This record gives sequence, structure tokens and C-alpha cells, in this order.
Amino acid sequence: MAKIVKKKKRKLSLNGIAIIVFTLSLLSWLASSLLINTVNTSLTMKIQSMNEELATLKNQNQTLNFEISTLGNKDRVYAAAAAANLDQVTDNIISVGD
Repeated sequence: MAKIVKKKKRKLSLNGIAIIVFTLSLLSWLASSLLINTVNTSLTMKIQSMNEELATLKNQNQTLNFEISTLGNKDRVYAAAAAANLDQVTDNIISVGD
């Protein structure tokens, strides 16, 4: 009759558990480092594009403010009225501000 051989169950030693925990923590550190670098790069690119858009909008704002001041000039209004053969009736003129 053949001998019955019992296989011994392997037990993890404290060193084995420490190696597994260290390996898992190293892998999670690498993954989180890559993720953080990717997010950081993405946010930096967004900041740069927003700064470029801000500069463009400031330039457009200055241009529009110049146009507003040009269009609101009294001399321009008087010239347009004179070109349309409109006369000024001093009784109807109300000055609101300069």
C-alpha cells in the first residue's frame, strides 16, 4: 500500500508579508506619481491657454473702449449732423455731461 503524504500548507512568514506590502506600496506610489504628473501638466496647459485668452480679451476690451470714446465724441456727432444738413436748435439742446 502506498504511503499517504500530506502536503504541508505554506504559511507566509513576516518577511513575505513585508515584501508584498512593500511591493504594493511601491506600485501604488509609481501609479499615483504618474497620475499627479499628468494632471499637473494638464492644469498647466489649461492655465497657459486661459492666460492667452485673457490677454486677447484685454486687447479686444481696449479696442472697444477706444471705439466707444471715438463714437461718443461730440465733434463727431456734430460733423454727422452737419453732413446730414441738420441744424442745431439751441432751445432743444440739453447737455448731460462732457
